[in-house]
Formats: sequence, structure tokens, C-alpha cells
Amino acid sequence: MSVILYEKQDSIAVITLNRPEKRNALNSELLNGLGDYLHQANDDPEVKVIVIRGAGEKAFTAGFDLKESMNNNITDIVERRADTQHELDFFRYLWYLPKPVISAVQGYCIGGGNTIALMSDLIIAADNAAFGNPEIVLGYTPEIPVELWKLPFNKAVEWYFEGKYFTGEEMREMGVVNEVVPFEKLEARTMEVARQVARIPAESMGMMKHAIRKMYDIRGFSNTLDYCAEMFNLSRTNMQKKDMGEFRDSINKGGLKSALNERYN
Repeated sequence: MSVILYEKQDSIAVITLNRPEKRNALNSELLNGLGDYLHQANDDPEVKVIVIRGAGEKAFTAGFDLKESMNNNITDIVERRADTQHELDFFRYLWYLPKPVISAVQGYCIGGGNTIALMSDLIIAADNAAFGNPEIVLGYTPEIPVELWKLPFNKAVEWYFEGKYFTGEEMREMGVVNEVVPFEKLEARTMEVARQVARIPAESMGMMKHAIRKMYDIRGFSNTLDYCAEMFNLSRTNMQKKDMGEFRDSINKGGLKSALNERYN
């Protein structure tokens, strides 16, 4: 079974993260596939809107596959930078894509899943959605701190310092999520919004998105990505050299949930 699915519904490309048994965790196969399909949708003149969604009810995505990440034991700074740059290139492509991207979020939206959702243009959330970034408790600094650009400042700090989770409704109240709907209506409402967005001429949409992204860059968004990616590299290298080996062994022995409970409870 493919870990990612792609289909076209008229002028809408629908990309589905398809690891429901793993809460759609972002392993390298899924992330690379998502990048490939984003390119395919962008290159297709018939596609006017891109929808990203997750399979199942439990999660849009539980973020990066930490088991895979822990086993990717890179301590050399040159290799570490190259690995991070690959992820940064993916997210930059998502951010600067000239076609509108809508994320349909249900259940857990964690870590890299937040980055995908918050770097989309619109977010439609189910009433069971929960946004958070527990990877921070591992000692990682945010690789792409898009939360600081989308959330109110104090709420973003609360998110980082407390490992806070916010509901879809709380994110809507902060102006981050556009709509919250019952889970059973998430797909239908997302496609309804996508069809509304698709009515805008593609050339006008591309120019609007370029202007919006340019505004962010004038305020320093692109430079922030480069700086924070380097801080992420330093934190990853530092943690790998200190005690990640023991944590990695705990994951291999009892699974990620058991390892996290053992480490932080």
C-alpha cells in the first residue's frame, strides 16, 4: 500500500498522507512522495488548488517519524546540514508554491505536521483536531518556527515553552485556522472551499501569493528559516552526542510511547 495517494477532482489535486496505522507519521518515503506530488500538481496546468489531508480519523499527521529520526544518528555537522537542507527545501517549495494549498486537519497535527498546515494558505480543521509540538521535549529547537509568524507572540511562546497543545477551535480563535467543522463534514467542507478558491483566475492567484510571500520576506521570514535551521542543526548534533543513544535504545526496545513515558514522566 502506498504511503501517499494522489488524485485529481476536476481542477483540484488531492494529496492524502496514507499511513493511518502510524498516524500518518512523516517518514522519508512519505515526505519525498509529498514533495513529488506537490511538484506534479504545480506543473499540471489543469490544477488550480491543492488539498493536503491525512487518512483515518486519529491524525492529520503525528509529525516526523521519531523512530526513523532517532536511528538517523548524524553527528557530523556537514552531513547534519545537508539532511536539514533537504527538509528545508521541501518546506520552502510548499511555502512559495504559486497555487493555493489547503490543509484539511483532523486529530493530531504535530511537529512537521504543524509546519505543513501552517505553511498552507488555508486550514480547515475538524472538531477533534489538536495542534502541538512535543518534539521540543527531546531538546530540539524549532527547525521552521512558522508558529511565531502565524500565532500571537505569547501564544507561540506558550506553545514552545510548555509543549502546549491547542484545539482546532483555539487555533481558529487565534486566527490561524479558518474554519472548524464536525469531523464527518471535514472532507465535504474542504472540497467546497477548494472549489470556491478555484474560481479565481490562476494568474491572479499566482500574483497574489507572490505578493503575500514577498511581504513575509520583507519582514525577514526567509532569513529566519536559514538561521533557525542552523540552530536546529546544533541542537540535533548536541543531543545526539549527549544522551540520544540511550533514548534510541529505549525506542527500539519498547516503542516510542514507552520511551517518552520513561524519559519524561
